[in-house]
Amino acid sequence: NRKKADLINQISLLKKLIQMKYVKIKLVIGVLIVQMTFSSCFKQIALNSLGIFEKKVPTKYITNGEKAIVYLPMHHIGKKEFYDHVKHVTDSLIRDGYILYMENVTPGNVTDSLQKDTLYRKARKITGVDLQSLKTNGGYLDTNKNTLNGMKIKQKLVNQPKPIPANYDSIRSKVVDATLLQLITACEEKFGPIVLEQSDFEMKPGEMQKIPFKNEKKQYFLLTFRNEFITESILKDQNKKIALMYGAKHFEGILENLQKADKNYKEVEKL
Repeated sequence: NRKKADLINQISLLKKLIQMKYVKIKLVIGVLIVQMTFSSCFKQIALNSLGIFEKKVPTKYITNGEKAIVYLPMHHIGKKEFYDHVKHVTDSLIRDGYILYMENVTPGNVTDSLQKDTLYRKARKITGVDLQSLKTNGGYLDTNKNTLNGMKIKQKLVNQPKPIPANYDSIRSKVVDATLLQLITACEEKFGPIVLEQSDFEMKPGEMQKIPFKNEKKQYFLLTFRNEFITESILKDQNKKIALMYGAKHFEGILENLQKADKNYKEVEKL
């Protein structure tokens, strides 16, 4: 009887374990179904929060009482209407006497193809992005399929027009940005040598590495050093009217740097 009771208890425990495992399996399957159902929706919401679907550029303004700065927050993909509006706004600003600053990270004064390749590979090791392939392919978006990293976008989008300088008055507009050579040099001076490994040379064109955006080295490469470079140019510029066309994430850093140099700089509602 005791053996029978023990056997019944063991069978009962086994059933409970199976049920628990079954519940876990159901939970996992449920989570996967939810992710499959809503991940696309969440990504659409995330893109919307970044202003990707805007049709007009939301201008911002900075001044110290002497210089007037108009900031046009940009994104690398968006609606055609957005970039048409940017062109309309910048044309108007140039007619009003503004000098236009634009972003564009180029290799710099590098003619050797091997050195250029090394710079791009080091940049991918820092940022996770193959900048060379982006330039070759015209941007992040596959415009033929209207997909971003394989994700289908419901609304029709385009890559940010390149090269930007060709679209604007060459006298009143200029690229003001750090070069790839300057960025890599600055990163190595601050964080130490960037050593390329065999895996870095085996990566396919366009292949990306997962590196958190808040990674200190990545932040320094994408934002901090470039913000310092742009700010220095603004402070040295004799023009009293300057329009800036940079990614939205640059705004706070540039404003902070300007305020460090001159406490009178502040964001205002209008100029």
